[in-house]
Amino acid sequence: MLTLYEAVVVGAVQGIAEWLPISSEGMTTLVMINIFDKTLGEALPISLWLHTGTLLSASIYFRKDIKGILENIPHYIRSMGSRKEEGHAVISFLTISTLLTGIVGLPLVIFATGLTEFSGKIATAFIGLLLIFTGILQKTALGKGLKKEAPTFSDSLVTGIAQGFAALPGISRSGITVSSLLLRNFHAVDAVKLSFLMSIPAVLVADIGIAAMGMLTIDLNAVVAMLFAFFFGLITIDLFIKIAQKFDFGKFCIALGIITLFAYFI
Repeated sequence: MLTLYEAVVVGAVQGIAEWLPISSEGMTTLVMINIFDKTLGEALPISLWLHTGTLLSASIYFRKDIKGILENIPHYIRSMGSRKEEGHAVISFLTISTLLTGIVGLPLVIFATGLTEFSGKIATAFIGLLLIFTGILQKTALGKGLKKEAPTFSDSLVTGIAQGFAALPGISRSGITVSSLLLRNFHAVDAVKLSFLMSIPAVLVADIGIAAMGMLTIDLNAVVAMLFAFFFGLITIDLFIKIAQKFDFGKFCIALGIITLFAYFI
């Protein structure tokens, strides 16, 4: 588990990195492996738990959108999921994408946490490769946002599966989902909003999953780490979402991945 100092550091890293498409999970995992001498199996459940803090930050930032979705659920249920209204389409999108995220992501989490000897240089190189993949995907998606108004069933399938692969440290959840939505012809602003809205139920499901499987013990330092992720996430989300819409983080991911790969050869 974490010491108090480690909890403060990884919580701050999570809160700052979550909103940028550079894999906050990869960043916190790299810190824990290379600075705090954790194995990948130890670091990954902690990285997933840290998303609880930034989930709370996102919930506050998107509170009006979340309120509208919650208020629309009874009407959505009564109409048997009719997608004629935009609000219904979003609810269907979040429901289907969350289900697929769990189906894809859970086996990957179990596989990664089982690699108890997969630490140090090999784990760092692995994360570097996935960062490069994320960067290439973002570069491919640039310029594809073409004003799609509401998510469809196929959009839910693509982004839900994509988000599931973000269970692997090094694949940016926001990077891969925003890129997928851009490739599906969404405007950049709508892609960012949908990406962060779909993170909320996904993180809740992940927390329940890692708790049910006994992967993580929630002690005082784990709570401290979550609170620091929440605090730093809350004060940076607006600024970083604006930056993420303008800055080419594809190049940054590729460069960071290449630098990270060097650790394998040093």
